[in-house]
Amino acid sequence: MSSDRVDHLAKALSEQTTVRGVLETACRGLVDTLDATACEISRVVGDLLVGLVELSPDGERRLDLGHEYLISEYPLTQEVIERGEARTVSLREEAPEPNEAQLLEKLGFDSLLMVCLPTTTGCWGLVEAYADEKLFSEHDAAAAEQIAVVTGAQLDRLDPTTRAR
Repeated sequence: MSSDRVDHLAKALSEQTTVRGVLETACRGLVDTLDATACEISRVVGDLLVGLVELSPDGERRLDLGHEYLISEYPLTQEVIERGEARTVSLREEAPEPNEAQLLEKLGFDSLLMVCLPTTTGCWGLVEAYADEKLFSEHDAAAAEQIAVVTGAQLDRLDPTTRAR
């Protein structure tokens, strides 16, 4: 990802005055940068993952916004949150993780890229980019992680509960 693109997105994020505005701007930036079909950002609350913001450029694809998932039921999601490392899953893989694959099928997507949304207190949330007819690459994962870091910095700026004490 070019530093110009990161700088442009960081500027757009810094202009946001609400947490929702930051998350929506990040989703738009992720969809554009990754050429994704949809994006969702969820909040980690204990063992729950709660959808907060979603974006599907065509407006026809709906994710389970507001739906809660038990993190422990999704091993790759849990790895992302606990280790802070990006993970991908695709129905095009020979043997995708079954729970993640079932959710992809339910939502109607082929591939998923997940990255941690870090703040100074740890993994604040989960960023999920979805695609059809595309496998996410290591380059995509690195770009998504960069965007997540910039987004987390803006959350720290706006929300005092994200700052380490």
